[in-house]
Amino acid sequence: MPFGDDLLLPQLSELPGKLFLLAVFAPPERFRIEFLNSALPAAATGKFLDELPPSTEFAFLRAQASATLEAAAPTLLRLTDSSGDSFSRLLLPMWGNGQVSMILGAL
Repeated sequence: MPFGDDLLLPQLSELPGKLFLLAVFAPPERFRIEFLNSALPAAATGKFLDELPPSTEFAFLRAQASATLEAAAPTLLRLTDSSGDSFSRLLLPMWGNGQVSMILGAL
């Protein structure tokens, strides 16, 4: 598992695609959006997942992040909505301070 300290945000912002970074807080278990690249809604940066309204990009994100934290392993979600649109989201845990402290996500 990679260390969260190894992640460089300036380099992350240069990568293509829809990337985001979650900070992990526990107990109680909460997740805060630390970084969103320009392809995602910037207004969500700095907010906890339970403060965000439901949206396609963040559908079931809190549940998936919780599963990633509990398993301390990557998780993949594939979702198709009622209109037939589908997307996949990969979450990768990152180690820090003796536990999973960050989660890197890609849509």
